[in-house]
Amino acid sequence: MTGPCRILAAALVAGAVCLAGLNGGTPARAADTVTLNLYISGDTNIFDLWKKSFLPAFMKRYPRYKANMVELLHGNGNDGIYDKILAAKRAGRTVDVDLWEAEPGFMDQGIAEGLWVKLSPGLVPNIAKVPARTLEAADYYGMPYRGSSVVIGYNGQFIKNPPQTFDDLVAWIKANPGKFTYCDPNTCGSGQAFVTAAIYRYTSPDKFAGKAYDAKEEAAWAPGWKLLKDLQPMMYNNGFHPNGNVAVLQLLAQQNIWMASVWSDMGLDWYTRGQLPKTMKFMQITPPLMGDDSRVMVPAGSAHLEGALTLLNWLLTPEAQTMAIDMVAAYPGIDWKYMPESVRQRFKDVAKAYAPWPNPKYLADIKRLWHEQVVGGAQ
Repeated sequence: MTGPCRILAAALVAGAVCLAGLNGGTPARAADTVTLNLYISGDTNIFDLWKKSFLPAFMKRYPRYKANMVELLHGNGNDGIYDKILAAKRAGRTVDVDLWEAEPGFMDQGIAEGLWVKLSPGLVPNIAKVPARTLEAADYYGMPYRGSSVVIGYNGQFIKNPPQTFDDLVAWIKANPGKFTYCDPNTCGSGQAFVTAAIYRYTSPDKFAGKAYDAKEEAAWAPGWKLLKDLQPMMYNNGFHPNGNVAVLQLLAQQNIWMASVWSDMGLDWYTRGQLPKTMKFMQITPPLMGDDSRVMVPAGSAHLEGALTLLNWLLTPEAQTMAIDMVAAYPGIDWKYMPESVRQRFKDVAKAYAPWPNPKYLADIKRLWHEQVVGGAQ
């Protein structure tokens, strides 16, 4: 049997074993303990979610498994992880990566190489609760376990009638100079979302969200660059763009600005912790800003496929989903209808459909061209 066939067969067997374990299989002996190797990209709040909540609860539920988690702060080191998985695949060996959370681009690259286990209800029963469109967006190779979107955060003390549409938002910025900003899009997605919304204002998002790439299509972005350039003098401190989402939230907390584009999960988390004024509110505009689901992949060459699939299935339980909501104010990976009414009410103003991100090549060009076309290469 060839290497790829062995891997596929192993995945199917692992799924069967996983199902047996989930349905009350024989408790594992201490000697059967398996250590899963997890590589998680993100910020410190995501690391805490895994270390302090997910993994202790999972290991308590499934005593057979232990976890070795490697933190990849802001994705640093992801290239090396991908290269390791790819090298193992081409050599026909297993790899000591059992679960990986990384940017979508790595998932897309690996699909063509056959690097990931293609997921299904047969392998991960609870995946049936995940919206089909979300799974289809990743061709069933990446499992969404939490989500978030970029929304508008505003201080209700100063803003009684917040803008409902992107055009309303632009009008508000012009009428209230110095009270809005977005982060440098090279430092955070909340800035990328605002910049891309200006581009999408004049062209179709679908043209740039797919896998096709043609730099000539970027000529359609010219009106968006002009709009952003015109708004520069109305930004906070005559065109200051903070370094990252945290810096934007700090400006909101200090009331130096009254409104900004922010990540829903971090904004709601700061509000819950009392790090923002009680008058802060969050909402989604029309058309919506960008959002995405954070996905985990299981390498097809994982040395512990049974454990990795068991962990994936557990991540989609109400227990795990509630942890993600409580700790990082994430949207659930499963459909909202499976969540309690209290949770749905808590997120009703922000948890709406969101616009698609440009594909990685277009996004890279957006970040580069923003410096050239909007801030003139200097901050």
